[in-house]
Amino acid sequence: MATPDPASAPLTDAERRGPLAYMVRNRVAANLLMAFIVVGGLFAARLLVQEVFPETALGIVSITVPYPGASPEEVEEGIVVKIEEQIDGVEGLDGVRSTAAEGLATVSAEMKLGTDAARFLDDVKAQVDRIQTFPQGAERPEVREVTTRQSVLQLAVFGDVGERTLKEVAFEVEEALSALPEVSHAEVWGVRDYEISIEVPEQRRRALGLSLQQIAALVRAGSRELSAGSIDTPDERVRVRTTGQRYSQQDFENIVILNRPDGTLVRLGDIAVVRDGFEDVELLALHNGQRAAYVEVYRTSDERVLEIADAVGRALDEEIVPALPAGVSVEIWDDTAAILESRLGLMLKNGAMGLALVLLALSLFLETRLAFWVAVGIAVSFLGALPVMRIVDASINVMSLLGFILAIGLVVDDAIVVGENIHREREKGMAPVDAAMRGARRIGRPVVFAVLTTMAAFAPLLFIPGSIGAMIGAIPVVVIAVLVFSLVESLLILPHHIAHAGARERGPPRRPGPLGRAQMAIDAGMRRFTEGPLDRALRFATGRPQIVIASAAAVLIIAVATVPAGIVPVVLMPEIESERVTASLTMPEGSPADVTRETTRTLEERGRDALEALAATTGEDLDALLLGVQATVGQGARFTSPRGEGERDRLSNLGSVQFRLVDPEGRRLSAADFEERWRDAVGPLPEARSVTFTSRLVELGAPVHVELSHRDQAALRAIGDTVMARLAVVDGVFDVASDNELDHREMQLDLLPEGSSLGLTVEDLAAQVRSVFFGVEAVRVQRGREEVRAYVRAPEGERDAVGDLEAAMVHVPGGGEVRLSQVASAGFGRSPSIIRREDGRRVLSVTASVDEAIATGGEVTGALERGTLSELSMRHPELSYSFGGEQRELSDSLGSLVAGFALAMLAIYALLAIPFGSYTKPVIIMAAIPFALVGGLLGHVVLGMPLAIISLFGMIGLSGVIVNDSLMMIDYVNERQAQGMSPREAVVQGAKDRFRPILLTSITTFLGVAPLVFEGSVQAQFLKPLAAALGFGILFGTAVLMVLVPSLAIVHQRVLAWRAR
Repeated sequence: MATPDPASAPLTDAERRGPLAYMVRNRVAANLLMAFIVVGGLFAARLLVQEVFPETALGIVSITVPYPGASPEEVEEGIVVKIEEQIDGVEGLDGVRSTAAEGLATVSAEMKLGTDAARFLDDVKAQVDRIQTFPQGAERPEVREVTTRQSVLQLAVFGDVGERTLKEVAFEVEEALSALPEVSHAEVWGVRDYEISIEVPEQRRRALGLSLQQIAALVRAGSRELSAGSIDTPDERVRVRTTGQRYSQQDFENIVILNRPDGTLVRLGDIAVVRDGFEDVELLALHNGQRAAYVEVYRTSDERVLEIADAVGRALDEEIVPALPAGVSVEIWDDTAAILESRLGLMLKNGAMGLALVLLALSLFLETRLAFWVAVGIAVSFLGALPVMRIVDASINVMSLLGFILAIGLVVDDAIVVGENIHREREKGMAPVDAAMRGARRIGRPVVFAVLTTMAAFAPLLFIPGSIGAMIGAIPVVVIAVLVFSLVESLLILPHHIAHAGARERGPPRRPGPLGRAQMAIDAGMRRFTEGPLDRALRFATGRPQIVIASAAAVLIIAVATVPAGIVPVVLMPEIESERVTASLTMPEGSPADVTRETTRTLEERGRDALEALAATTGEDLDALLLGVQATVGQGARFTSPRGEGERDRLSNLGSVQFRLVDPEGRRLSAADFEERWRDAVGPLPEARSVTFTSRLVELGAPVHVELSHRDQAALRAIGDTVMARLAVVDGVFDVASDNELDHREMQLDLLPEGSSLGLTVEDLAAQVRSVFFGVEAVRVQRGREEVRAYVRAPEGERDAVGDLEAAMVHVPGGGEVRLSQVASAGFGRSPSIIRREDGRRVLSVTASVDEAIATGGEVTGALERGTLSELSMRHPELSYSFGGEQRELSDSLGSLVAGFALAMLAIYALLAIPFGSYTKPVIIMAAIPFALVGGLLGHVVLGMPLAIISLFGMIGLSGVIVNDSLMMIDYVNERQAQGMSPREAVVQGAKDRFRPILLTSITTFLGVAPLVFEGSVQAQFLKPLAAALGFGILFGTAVLMVLVPSLAIVHQRVLAWRAR
């Protein structure tokens, strides 16, 4: 027999005490708290940085050491290995990746998660500074923490003018922009550095008996400024300084090299040709076919992208463009600010639409006062999150706005529950203030734990490592912050407003308007559904729970099987439509720049043909589609990456061509389709070592990336050839490339015993040969903002043929000269143009792209590991391999995600077990989680989307949301049982009582993300999987939990009754 409902009984003393009751009664405290949150949020909003993707530290310390003129093997042996050994014991070191290229060593030290970045940087720098055995000629190491650099604008300075004029104009533009208060960092690229080349013919050197090293020392001595002390006069102290620094060609020509006994002077200009020009590298940048230099404007610190873009635009129009010399033009080539406005506009539009739908649902399901204050609570919660974002250095970006969109539906859940409970107390005849006190107090504990479970579900996303973690880290920060302030608002502010709004009602009820009639109709429909179909379904579920549980298990098994069966394809990241399509060219090592330029011209011509043909199929005009074409020769392509802009190789065999299209919203053809057409139009290029194409906005690495390692370098190269050959015949795989080729032809010198007997060493021999063919750095001078190096070397005519090397003269320690052929033997060989190492071992990389309509990178990589790599491992026991690129990102993210999900489930279990005082009831409540995940999976099937890593992030957050509904249902079941109902009747009535708020919270959660789920814009495709996982998951999970949780609850009751016998 049920006991009477004591709800209408007067408030107890306990219910009148405590912070909840105090906030309801106090007419000032709640409003002041709300005002404080609102003002703090508005103030913080002015301080938040705006960017497309978040700028983050990546947990990497980079060590770069220039070693001019050195081969990759010299760089490896003389620099890379020494650094690797020295930093091996640094605390917090997780791994080391190194690259030895011609003239440059780069070592990346990766730190373990949770390591203090500042301390790690200091420790690495201290260890590197201890190295005293770098080879002569190596420059000072640069040690820095790697962070993403946010480019705001890229300006093209171009025209049919000379290289010097173009460079000077580019630097003038850079200086004008750097002078703007809004701009703190800009740099010029695409042009060669200035260099002074002092070329001394061998005949003149021999006549004077001087080597190139000796001449360089004389130049160095004749070009310096030194302090000579000071003179103290009675009136002042006068400093004395020698002023011998040389800056120009004429200054260097006047340096005295020799003072003959007869008093005549030999000046540098008498024996050498001094050229004040550019460094001896081949580098060319083209903008729409004209020579160009590029000025990059970056955002640093708290600077705002849009403010920088506005300031640069004004400066261009008012100052820079009017002052340009004839024949030179400047235009914006890459505008991140426009992308930011487009992306943020898209997110704000979808957020506003989601908010409008949520408010509409609230106004239809709840009474007007309650709907209004719940809507106010959304704004308060959002504003409360902004100071938290400022404190943790989060920014307004695509990901943080996605967090706000996800929170739209979540933030109203606790407010709905609290408001509904207060409304129930009002319907039982309580006064408004008393109803608010009792309603908030009774529901307070489950609401707190419900919010905590949602926060626990999103918390693992804070600890995702790598580029993906850096990209999505703002989502959990925003959601958790919003939930915290939502909890504060729903328990400390909302009850006060509902109570006093109700207390102000006077007089007879007014005749309902259209909204009131709609509310009454929906309320009547809900009552009919609750007492009709829902009641029958609940009685069936509690009467025959085994059927419901078995059916649910079958659905779960079938849904999970769709992933390995390939029904739902799995990718790392969904495609992000880009405005840029790039072809990266690598010619054989040693190819001159004019050959590389001719090949880039072929790429550009075929690209235009492919774009024109594709535009014809979509009915678009080529001129309206194409904004411009950028080409580089002698420099690698630039890509936007979460890991920032890396060092770009500068070799004459490198080139790139980039087509820039109009914004995706302004065209029908996709960048991916153009990429495919362009690749097909180019076809095989026998003269090129490799050509790769990409249209990705964000580069996370190649879809297929295998890193191979073996002690025997010949065996390693053969293994690499085998892997490339196997990948090349896989359907859907293209752009197979490797750093395997020994394509660097070199002449190898061996010191003969005759040379050793004369006192020569290998180091002496290498230094003298390098001085002839590369040069000896004599001095560096500062001219304006650029440091210019002066090199002493042989004239070009004495260093452009193999015979010049054999005929070169070598100075011996005892005095005199001998031919090189007399002291060293020479032979030809081949060596790698670049050497990559990982954790102290050489690695060989094989990469490939995939057509995801045929196969994903994970599928190709898995098949490669099961087949080719397994076979090669059996034949070569010392072979080790690992996967990089997208697969490494996926592996790292999934590993962290699985561990985080397990911890989140344990945390949710603990948060449920504590308030219920039971070990088994949390299992019942959490049983709905797998079915919510199934709903997210079905959403991908319905929408035809692949399952991406970002989808899993949505599903993890979903697990906390769905638990809230189960928790509230079980809490009401317990309440009904405490009133004396039978177990089955308590389950049925508790589920019926909670159906309305459960349905409303599920609807609002879905409506909050619905505009994004069904957004047709190509820019939204990247974000739709996460929104779809959450939106469809909550709908399906809610439908299942309404029958599954009651079935499990009744089984639990039966087990307890059986054990009690």
